[in-house]
Amino acid sequence: MSERKYFGKLREGAEPPNLIEVQLDSYVEFLQSDVPLAKRKDTGLQAVFKEVFPITSYDEKVTLDFGSYEIGEPKLSIREAMREGQTFSAPCTSLSCSRKSTAPRKKRFTWGKFPS
Repeated sequence: MSERKYFGKLREGAEPPNLIEVQLDSYVEFLQSDVPLAKRKDTGLQAVFKEVFPITSYDEKVTLDFGSYEIGEPKLSIREAMREGQTFSAPCTSLSCSRKSTAPRKKRFTWGKFPS
C-alpha cells in the first residue's frame, strides 16, 4: 500500500469558529446591559429606543421622551425555569419623561422580557 503524498504546506485544516459564542457576543453587544448608562453607544437596543422616541400623541399635547433602559434580574433561575416550563428571561424597563404641555413627569415603563 502506498503512502499519501501532501503537495501543500498545510497538513491540518483550520479550526472551525465557535458559532454559539459569536451569537452570544453579538447579543451582549446588542443589549449593552453591562455598560454604564452614561457610556452606552448609540448601537443595538439603545439605538432602537433613540430612533423610536420621542412619541407624541395625535393631538400633540403629550410627549414621551426616552431617558434610559435597564435589563432587570431574571425572576427564575435557569433550573427553575426549565423545571416549570418557563422562559428564562429578564424584564426590560425604561425611565421615560412624559410631558403634558409644560409639566414633565418621570416614570418607569416595562417594555417586555428579554431572554437571558
